Amino acid sequence: MKTQPLFSQKRNFSLARFIGVYQLAGGLVGLFLCLKMIPALQQPSTSTWVGLFLAAVLYIFSTLCGFLLFRQTRKAFNLSLANQVLQVLSFGISGLAYNYVAGIKLGVGVDFLESWHFKAKLSLSSFNFSFGAHAGASFVTINLLALVLIYLLERARDEVK
Repeated sequence: MKTQPLFSQKRNFSLARFIGVYQLAGGLVGLFLCLKMIPALQQPSTSTWVGLFLAAVLYIFSTLCGFLLFRQTRKAFNLSLANQVLQVLSFGISGLAYNYVAGIKLGVGVDFLESWHFKAKLSLSSFNFSFGAHAGASFVTINLLALVLIYLLERARDEVK
C-alpha cells in the first residue's frame, strides 16, 4: 500500500512561501524597530551597542531565512528551523534574560517572582538579552507559534529532495 505524502509538492511550496514571507516580514519589522530605537538613545554604553548589533544580526538572519525559503532547499529549511528554535524559549533567571522574536509571539509562561503566575503573551518582533541586570526577573515563556512553525518546517523539509 502506497502512502500519501502529508504535503503535496504544491502545498509544500505554498507553505514554504508563507513561512518565508512571515520570516522576512518579522526580520524587517525587527530591523525597523532597532533603527527606530537608535535616535532615542542618550549616551548609550558599549553593551547597548553590542545588544543592538546582536538584535540586528538576528533580524537579518530571519530576513535571509525568509528569502532562502523561496528556493526550497534543505539548507533553507535547516536555517529556518534554527531561526525558529532561537525563538521558542524566553527566560529570565538570576540576572540573565533572553527573548528573541522575529514575527509574532504567541506565548505561554510562568512568572516566578512573587508567586507562580501563569501568563499568556502576544507580542510582535522583540529582542532582549541582558546579563547581570534585572536580578529579580524570573520567568520562562514558550512561543507556541515558533513550535508550530518548527513542526511544519520539519514536515515540509522531509518532502524536499
